[in-house]
Amino acid sequence: MAMRGRWLWALAAAGLAVGLLVQAQTAADAVREGIDLCLRAVIPSLFPFFAVSSLLVSLGAADGAGRVLARPFRRLFRCGGAGCAALLLGLIGGYPVGARTAAALVRQGALTPQEGGRLLTFCNNAGPAFAVGVAGVTVFSSGRIGVYLYLIHVTAALAAGLLLCRRGSPSAAAPPPAPVRTGLAQQFLSAVTDAAAAMGRVCAFVVFFLVLLHLAETATGPWSAPAAGFMELTNGILRLTPGRRGFVTAAALLGWGGLSVHCQTAAMTAGSGIPMGRYLPAKAVQAALSAGLAWLAAPHLLP
Repeated sequence: MAMRGRWLWALAAAGLAVGLLVQAQTAADAVREGIDLCLRAVIPSLFPFFAVSSLLVSLGAADGAGRVLARPFRRLFRCGGAGCAALLLGLIGGYPVGARTAAALVRQGALTPQEGGRLLTFCNNAGPAFAVGVAGVTVFSSGRIGVYLYLIHVTAALAAGLLLCRRGSPSAAAPPPAPVRTGLAQQFLSAVTDAAAAMGRVCAFVVFFLVLLHLAETATGPWSAPAAGFMELTNGILRLTPGRRGFVTAAALLGWGGLSVHCQTAAMTAGSGIPMGRYLPAKAVQAALSAGLAWLAAPHLLP
């Protein structure tokens, strides 16, 4: 089975290489579109939060929060209180800030890898800037609709965490992290340079999945908003039309995040030891809960 899987991946890669040669102009246009998207939206919205999250973790802010919130956070999500830093930064900064912060907490020793896996089921989310600015204002011409989508998104994320974090046997709490020995200047420099490296990985996946999407559409024709959003969130959201169906679909796509975001998440957590087995099921649950909440709320929120 493993050998067959390798051959399938090899054939897929060979097919992609042929597609890049045959549709070289389409691929080049997609790369330019992806780079433009990164320069206009992805880097300005994510880079500051990447740097700040690294600095907060290295300075021990998550450890302080963990002491205050350890009991309720462990009772609700079976995770150390330090995880609230990943949840809050993920809710404010957007994909994949929460995953990156969770991985940093595990690497620092503030959380165990098992706790990081539980945290990942609900801490990696779309930010308010995307939900309100892109989904609300651009698609629905209403910041108010974007706020409703964001509130539904947050509610579904927390509900998914409550549902999935109760499964399995509880893990022992992580030992207190070793005290930070580097100076403030070194911590600041490391935070900014680490953020730049992480930003490069995120942009690489944004560009790559835009190329995949454009190449696929040359063969099949334009994809629907749900299909495009399943692969790449921004493209899917921007293809929606205003109305109740668009509202429900937007909520589901925000909860799912897209394959591009999931690859970014895997890149952010690589080497941390965080198990990824719960992550995709959690995003599927969050998407379903988001769609259900949006469907129930749409008659009361939309004209």
